[in-house]
Amino acid sequence: MQYLKDDVKNSILQAALSEFKRHGYSNASMRQIANTAGITTGNIYRYFKNKEDLFHELIHPVYEKFVQYIMDIKDDFDHTCTKDTTDPLHYLRKVESTIVELFKESNVELRILLNMSSGSSYEPVKQELIQLAAHILMKVFIPGEDQQDQARIEERNLAHMLAETLVEGTCIILRDHEDGATVRQLVDELLRVYCVGIISKLNI
Repeated sequence: MQYLKDDVKNSILQAALSEFKRHGYSNASMRQIANTAGITTGNIYRYFKNKEDLFHELIHPVYEKFVQYIMDIKDDFDHTCTKDTTDPLHYLRKVESTIVELFKESNVELRILLNMSSGSSYEPVKQELIQLAAHILMKVFIPGEDQQDQARIEERNLAHMLAETLVEGTCIILRDHEDGATVRQLVDELLRVYCVGIISKLNI
């Protein structure tokens, strides 16, 4: 009996992963998940309280890894980054490597987390990643201690704009490609273009 219960739960999870991948959290249908799993909709609720609970079961493991890696990078950046403006770009590459490695481990879950979690409790994750990238880029454009100087508003806006477009570009790559090697190549190229442009602007 326990084997049967585990088997049913795994069928629900596989069906849900496929549904979230196709339609995202907001548009995913519990009825369709049940149909794909070969059970009644009511039977899902014997295993999961609601759609959010089911989504959490699938996405939380990769989310925990993602948050831990990103926080480690931020802590390391805040404690070791110098005023050398070439140094912060190293941390953007660490963020990129983290995303690519997580993609290799859990590519469907990471794609859902970053691209298709709107309406769930995980929706802010992409914005948090943008904030980290902007935090790093601030150090590139405003290397001094005082980042509140009104004369620096343009640089802060530029850092945030670049961070947002860089993260969005990475998310598009994750959305459109499933092969890890292709993802790494495209993300590497995206980051290279950004870094070349940043360094050119700074006249380094």
